[in-house]
Amino acid sequence: MTSPIRSPRLNLFVASGDARRYLPRPATEEALARLEERVIVDRAEATLLIGPPGIGKSMLLRVLAQRLRRTLRSVMLGAGDIDAPTFCSFVLDQLHRDVTDDPEQAILLLAADWSAKRSALVIAIDAAERLPLATAGRLGALAMTAGGGLRIVAAAPEPSAELARALGCDTEPIALRTPMTLRETQAHLQAALAAAHAPPEVRDLFHGLDAAQIFRDSGGIPSEVNALAAERLATAVAEGTVAEPGRVAWGHATPAKQRPIVSL
Repeated sequence: MTSPIRSPRLNLFVASGDARRYLPRPATEEALARLEERVIVDRAEATLLIGPPGIGKSMLLRVLAQRLRRTLRSVMLGAGDIDAPTFCSFVLDQLHRDVTDDPEQAILLLAADWSAKRSALVIAIDAAERLPLATAGRLGALAMTAGGGLRIVAAAPEPSAELARALGCDTEPIALRTPMTLRETQAHLQAALAAAHAPPEVRDLFHGLDAAQIFRDSGGIPSEVNALAAERLATAVAEGTVAEPGRVAWGHATPAKQRPIVSL
């Protein structure tokens, strides 16, 4: 694992909280299509998305939540060591609703209301393996009680029979395991640089042999690609080869602000 870059200006390649930064590739589009089918068509109360760390599950959940908002209500939260009422309080906050003394009941009432309007509340949970099984079990029970008005999509690194049982998943997990190809890695790097309005000399750092080396060293895992690219840029800035991001040479442009997921 590569070391993090200390300067925030050099973190151009850190995964953005903005789903608009999503760069489609066959593996992610296939997983998204399956997730949408499971949530919209099958009306599944709980769905598990699995894949190795850094493969892009968090971004996939963001994109899913955005796409679902065309017809459903959706929120995305990071998991943590908390109980179900506290988790539901965070959901209410994300929905800009008052947090009541009984947040679980409040969620059920909202789900019932939206279900009556042919909609539903979809809660996307990132890093669901961090949830206590008791919390996951309670959330799964709420989804079962809501009769289709509450649907959960949870992402975790690897399949966990205990987590699946707790959430009430009755189907096989949807897997995202395919790393990026060399071409996808190059497109990923150039998209990040374009979003930061990087000048040509910076983009040139990630063409040809440099991009191929990053691909080989990262194995095509997006988070590793990001870390290695950030190191490459930091080295070039330290050597004076290119200007630091955010300086005048970058056309007064700075990377788009990240909207982090709610980490519980």
